[in-house]
Amino acid sequence: MGLSTSLNTAIGGLSATQVGIGVVSQNVANAGTTGYVRRSVSTADSLSGLTIGVQNTQVQRLLDKIVQHQLWQEASGAAYTSTRASALSNLDKLYGAPGSATALDTIFSQFTSALQSLQNDPSSYSLRSQVIDNATQLARQLNTLSNGVQALRAQAENGIANAVTKVNDLLGALTKVNSRIVAAPNDSSTATLKDQRDLILSELSQYVDIKTTEDARGSVSVVTGSGTQLFDGQPSVTFGFDEHSGLGADDQWNIDPAKRGVGTITMKDSSGNVSDAIANRIFRSGEIAANIELRDKTLVQAQAQLDEIAAQMSKALSDREIAGTAVTAGAASGFDVDLTALQSGNTVTLDYKVTPGGQTQRFTFVRVDSAASLPLPASAGGDANNRVIGIDFSGGPASVAAQIQVAVGPGFTVSNTGSTLRIVDDGAAGTRDVIGLTSRPTNTALSSAGGTAELPFFVDGSAGTPFTGSCEGGSQTVGYAARIAVNPALVADRSLLAVYNTSPATAQGDTTRPKLMLDRLTQSQRSFTNAVGLDGNGATSNTTIANFVQRVVSSQGQAVEAAKRLDEGQQVALASIQSRFQETAQVNVDQEMSMLIELQTAYAANARIISTVKEMMDVLLRV
Repeated sequence: MGLSTSLNTAIGGLSATQVGIGVVSQNVANAGTTGYVRRSVSTADSLSGLTIGVQNTQVQRLLDKIVQHQLWQEASGAAYTSTRASALSNLDKLYGAPGSATALDTIFSQFTSALQSLQNDPSSYSLRSQVIDNATQLARQLNTLSNGVQALRAQAENGIANAVTKVNDLLGALTKVNSRIVAAPNDSSTATLKDQRDLILSELSQYVDIKTTEDARGSVSVVTGSGTQLFDGQPSVTFGFDEHSGLGADDQWNIDPAKRGVGTITMKDSSGNVSDAIANRIFRSGEIAANIELRDKTLVQAQAQLDEIAAQMSKALSDREIAGTAVTAGAASGFDVDLTALQSGNTVTLDYKVTPGGQTQRFTFVRVDSAASLPLPASAGGDANNRVIGIDFSGGPASVAAQIQVAVGPGFTVSNTGSTLRIVDDGAAGTRDVIGLTSRPTNTALSSAGGTAELPFFVDGSAGTPFTGSCEGGSQTVGYAARIAVNPALVADRSLLAVYNTSPATAQGDTTRPKLMLDRLTQSQRSFTNAVGLDGNGATSNTTIANFVQRVVSSQGQAVEAAKRLDEGQQVALASIQSRFQETAQVNVDQEMSMLIELQTAYAANARIISTVKEMMDVLLRV
């Protein structure tokens, strides 16, 4: 080996060790920097003729890309679970712990206890006042809870808006960094740019579940978990969101813009085509997915539960049950029932047994006064054993009978005589046995001549509109918890808590009305719609109002505990994958010091070679 070859080899080695020392010092300086990935120097030897040296020196980041991709997926899941857990925790605070002084079940119990006391002494003015006061507190608590639920929905709406803006900003920042990476040489500056890009992708994964790939040029491609392309050198789509403010219970998402009362996320591609990201289920994890689920499902169900409590309390106290009169028509048997007193939203129920087997099933017919109100909204409920069907009464009794005939099918015969509806089965040899036909009109008067004990104790809003469950122009039930109030006329004349008949006048000490109210709220079995989604049960349930209130309060506590456990588990999974990622990517100062010693030794060796070559050249020149 000649002196020139030795000199070139030493100079190449010296340059490589200088780069290595610079990388080590950079690692040590950024040991605590967020997003910094440890670097190392990769060198390749060259052999050209008789010349041996270092061909090139590359700075590489030390990380496990598979683990990094898992980290982003777990981060997306953690953002989803933490967002849900936080919102449900706030909802649970609104309801209060079961049995606590401010909990809904406690306030309901105070109301029924006041009714119990009034039943013992109906003529007592102080006991009447106590009933009114406790009922007012119960109505206001339902108002407060409903407003709180809608405030949480508005918070989720705003969270979606902010997240969509952030995603667009991150995709824009990703474009700039990615282009610089593609254009830059593979040195320490490229590694720094890739750190910046990874920080952007890490933040993006908080909002959207993403998957990434990198091509030979170093350019990154990003798709969602649902397979939608977000980025390929530049943003593939631009997101938009039409945020709505002041959400109410009837403001819900719908694919039809004319029916939609909340914002939706749109995607515009490079060709200008626009699609609905929510309708296409683009977001499956991350903060955006959590807020969509909260706004459009979880909190909607919470509102439905409150509305169901308010509606059931109102109808339990105001609706009369008029049982049909048994009739026969040849071998067929059934019932007659008068439809005169029914109002929009009132129901007629047909109970029957299927033979063979003897399974009891029900049809619930809901009065509407316009065909425009059909079909009934989803809040009307119903299931396979209780089919809820809207009937347009605007065409008169004959039209009502014809519509019911179509609904029930050939197993029954439906007819009418004036306002009296008759339904009979298909006879002794048939497959249907009618066992009940009941109409449930709402009593809108507090007292009257020949009056009944039912009363409109709770009304819809301060104007005192009777609650009938009307479906005209939308369901009266939706959002009713925010509007329920004690009947102002009852507050003005508290004697009506006992007096319901004006001719002959009911005695002030009559227990009939207080007893009816107490029994209807605490003892009577009522049918609760499956729209509330309570306990994940899709079937209509039969229980008392008191029991339903307790179940609603306790279910919220159970839901928040489940959400917290899920979030805790996800955070553990995230911490575990973070630890695995840091094992490779995090800077270990002791390891770097050891590497620095090796590089210093190599530097000294190369410097010694250069010094020796210089001495030998000096000797040769002096010869």
